[in-house]
Amino acid sequence: MLSPDDYTQAALDAQYHLQVEIDRVVLPSAVRGEALVEGRVARVFRGEPTLRDSPIAFKVNSIRKGASIPPSGIRWQIAEELERAVAMEAYLNRSDSGEYVVASSQCFLLDAVTDTPTRLITQKDLRLR
Repeated sequence: MLSPDDYTQAALDAQYHLQVEIDRVVLPSAVRGEALVEGRVARVFRGEPTLRDSPIAFKVNSIRKGASIPPSGIRWQIAEELERAVAMEAYLNRSDSGEYVVASSQCFLLDAVTDTPTRLITQKDLRLR
């Protein structure tokens, strides 16, 4: 399992910090698994500003409401909430194959796109060791 500092560090190290207007979510057929999120980049807080208005797709870990959450370092999105979501803020990296990948579960559902980050993670968020 990851420590709170590990999640914070993953967000700090991420190549991108974006907000995405969600167009479509494809849930896994199993109780838990990876859901595909497709949408449009609405805000770029870190990364290339030219990404704004670009289509984007990435996978997030989802679990059906009421299902037993297995012990792991995964922070799960509730599938039914994800399916209804209109926006998401995420810290992402780009894989060698060009796919966007969420940095250590650092993605958060939003009621709407905002002009400023709702989950701004900074060096100050690291715990004193």
